[in-house]
Amino acid sequence: MHLKFEIAAAISLVVAVISHYINFSLATFIFAALALVILSKILGDATEQLSLHVGEGVAGLVNVTLSNLAELIIIFVAIRSNLIELVQGGIVGSIVGNLLLVLGCSIYFGCKKHGRMVFNEQTRTLFVNQFFLVAVTLLLPTLFGARIPQERQQIFNDLLACVLAAMYFYFYRLSLKDARFHRVDEQAHSVEFKWEKTRTLSSLLGAATGAFFMSEFLIGEVKTIAEMLDVSQLFIGFILLPILGNIAEHAVAIVAARKGMTELSLAVAVGSASQVGMVVAPAAVFFGTILDNPVTLNFASLPYGLLIISFIGTYLVLRDGELHQNEGVMLLALYLMMVIAFAFSQ
Repeated sequence: MHLKFEIAAAISLVVAVISHYINFSLATFIFAALALVILSKILGDATEQLSLHVGEGVAGLVNVTLSNLAELIIIFVAIRSNLIELVQGGIVGSIVGNLLLVLGCSIYFGCKKHGRMVFNEQTRTLFVNQFFLVAVTLLLPTLFGARIPQERQQIFNDLLACVLAAMYFYFYRLSLKDARFHRVDEQAHSVEFKWEKTRTLSSLLGAATGAFFMSEFLIGEVKTIAEMLDVSQLFIGFILLPILGNIAEHAVAIVAARKGMTELSLAVAVGSASQVGMVVAPAAVFFGTILDNPVTLNFASLPYGLLIISFIGTYLVLRDGELHQNEGVMLLALYLMMVIAFAFSQ
């Protein structure tokens, strides 16, 4: 099965390269996007397998560092091209997409099969704490931006990013040691399979290299495609980039819900959202500093408002420890309305 993914990725990559060199922008964009979708699946599997080979002590670090590798590659390339609005839209879109689209689909399809789903309420506390930290950290640059001299803005954002990343590692280690969260590990273990170490490393390296070049082609066509579709770069970042970087995780969350693995489904959907806010967003700030194209945590009012709406909607769904089909529909409706709003905005 994995060989089929590799062949499909190779074909898409070759077509994207050919389209790029004959200046066929639409085909380049489509096939680069398709290649990234497949490569993100391979990267996700390879990362999981690598964590099985390195031992328990390092496994957490591997997962945190590499589980969003496809998305980090796309963001790095976009920052290097100075498409900061695209990057911020991608970060917000990834958080919102996980909380509304992925969680909504997981709840809908899971409850359609099982009637209702229950989960460990203590898990909710961990997620709520993380979301509160993300929300406050993204609000602080807006509250204090006018009071901080321009030459110190980047240092301020770097320090906030460091605090966010450090807190994520703390919460991650807490979840590994706390017996209340062992149910997620048990469910995840039931779907594991093991590759040889050589195959794991070669798949990881090959997929990461391919993802980097496909990101170059994709980002290079963003302006052309935005003009062709008459949409903003923020729209492309909000809708498209999160799907390309996280589609493999999205599928895992929905499949787990259908199998009745509620804790695993929540850990993937909701946990991925907190990981984007506490790992990917700080990484974007660090990339901006390194590449001398500053990325701040001072998001525009519209994206930040969408985060708050998503956090509130997720809390309302998780607050009682039970999931029902109508709650999944509510989250999906919220996401659809946001997409419509973005489509009509300039």
